Amino acid sequence: MKTALVIGNGQIGSEIAAQLIASGTDVRIATRSGRGPSRTSADATNATAPSEMSSMTGMTTVSAPTHVKADASDRAQLAEAAAGVDVIFACAHAPYDSRKWERLLPRLDAAVLDIAAELDIPVVFPESVYAFAGFDSPITESSPFTPFEEKGRIRQRLIEARAAHSATAASVIAGDLLGRTAEKWSSVVRMCITEPISAGRRAMVPARTDVPHGITLIADHAAAMIQAAEDLKSVPAGTHQLRIAPASNPTLTEIADFTADTLEQKHKRPLSVPRWATRAVGAFERSFYELNQLAPIWYEPCVIASSDLAQKVGTTDWREGVRQML
Repeated sequence: MKTALVIGNGQIGSEIAAQLIASGTDVRIATRSGRGPSRTSADATNATAPSEMSSMTGMTTVSAPTHVKADASDRAQLAEAAAGVDVIFACAHAPYDSRKWERLLPRLDAAVLDIAAELDIPVVFPESVYAFAGFDSPITESSPFTPFEEKGRIRQRLIEARAAHSATAASVIAGDLLGRTAEKWSSVVRMCITEPISAGRRAMVPARTDVPHGITLIADHAAAMIQAAEDLKSVPAGTHQLRIAPASNPTLTEIADFTADTLEQKHKRPLSVPRWATRAVGAFERSFYELNQLAPIWYEPCVIASSDLAQKVGTTDWREGVRQML
């Protein structure tokens, strides 16, 4: 691809932009402000795409992304932002509240899909395991939907709407995210394990700590979405593909122990917060309410199977994601 539009400049969008720029793609980043944030994934940029600097070979100049102002739910603004690009990466999202998801995300998805279809270009969405939260086997690209609560049912409806639309699209499933650009508010591992241990405290997680839990590095998720966009070039127009990004399935105790080892600290078994406790806190704090609703993901094994997409882009050891967050 020569040009790409990345909608959103958060932990996933910024990494996709960095990887695309490093490969020589001209990138536009669409946000409501039209400006790069104070943290435009500086860490990811340092790792993968130095802005307006020569590459490691000293031969190729890497350009900075172009920031454009656009509300992705506004079709006119989105059409202007997407004019002339080869692909859209739709990484905008909404606050972690199922009520806001229900109100905002279907409209956002519909606008992006409509513009992609009008411009005859593919669109790739990041996706979670929420629509498969009740599945008791490793999650694959052909697993049935088994949502357990409202966020999972919303994710299912979004995926089904993408599949029914005339746009060519892919949804790329990932596990809980680790890595250099991981935001504290969206990575339970960072919020509950790496940051507390870094501060000398014991990790406390709203989950069982002895069951496997699907983990994806943000850099791997971004690489998988880029590869999914390339793969869409060879499918009939109007196709939707559900793909799985590289993932591994450590226990949270393994992650805590590795964090302690990296920081040369004594192992302290992480405390498993019982579900009744997060339910009680959830009466006052919405994020805990939403987390509590996803109990099968956190209190039962949540295993993500390998995939052909993971074979193509490779799977980075989850330990590297912990190192990056530290």
